Formats: sequence, structure tokens, C-alpha cells
Amino acid sequence: MFDISVPPRQGVRNKKARSVAGIWLRAIVEIPTAATTDGTMANFIVTFEFKSDDSRQARYDSFVKKVNELTGRKNWDETTSFYCFELGTTAENLCSSLYVGSDFNSTKDIMVVIDVTNKQKATKGPLKYPSLLESYLGF
Repeated sequence: MFDISVPPRQGVRNKKARSVAGIWLRAIVEIPTAATTDGTMANFIVTFEFKSDDSRQARYDSFVKKVNELTGRKNWDETTSFYCFELGTTAENLCSSLYVGSDFNSTKDIMVVIDVTNKQKATKGPLKYPSLLESYLGF
């Protein structure tokens, strides 16, 4: 697993430069979908919160677009800020793909990816109580 820190793209004010920077970052950071350790698909829960500000809707829309792209629109999304689906990847890879492939801002938005099958989790953003999450999940 790569341990790369990517600064938020929102710091780039020029839209064209931000687009080019985003493409360049995806080329370096996006990790190909990797099957779970035993070669099967894993069941995922993705829950998230986008901070309310003037760019919230654009960040939210890009995130939803990326989830639908990754899942081929085969996901359960009947409740707010929650997705449930099956993919052949890991929690860390999925979290990275959603972060890099959308306008998610890790300085103010929160994402938790839970691999129910393999009991793994990955997070992005400023969690207030990460130890509580770990305690209640059990992993």
C-alpha cells in the first residue's frame, strides 16, 4: 500500500490547472482494483459527510458520480450519505479511489469505507472520535 499525502485540489484556483493537476494525481495515486485476498468480491459500506459550504453540492455530486462509476450503478443508496455494494477491491483502495476520483476535500469532509466481508476499514477526513469508531466496529 502506498503512503502518499495529497494536498487538497481546492488550493489550485485556476480551473484548467486544477483539472490538469487532478489528472496527474490520479495517474500517480489511483491504484488498480485488486481482488480480496481469497479472490472473491467484498461487501462494502461507505458512509460520508460533506461540510456545508458554497462548494458542497459540487463535491457531493462528484463523489456520487465516482461511486456510481466504480459500482456500475449497482449499489444500495436509499438512506442519506450511505452506500452499500459489492466490489473486488480492498477498503484502502476503494477509499483512495473515491478520494482521488472526486472533489472530496479531506480537510473538511469525512468518509468511512467499511469492508464487511474482511472486517477492514479506511477513513479520510477529520474524524473526531476514531477510537470510538474502531471500538464499536470491533476492528
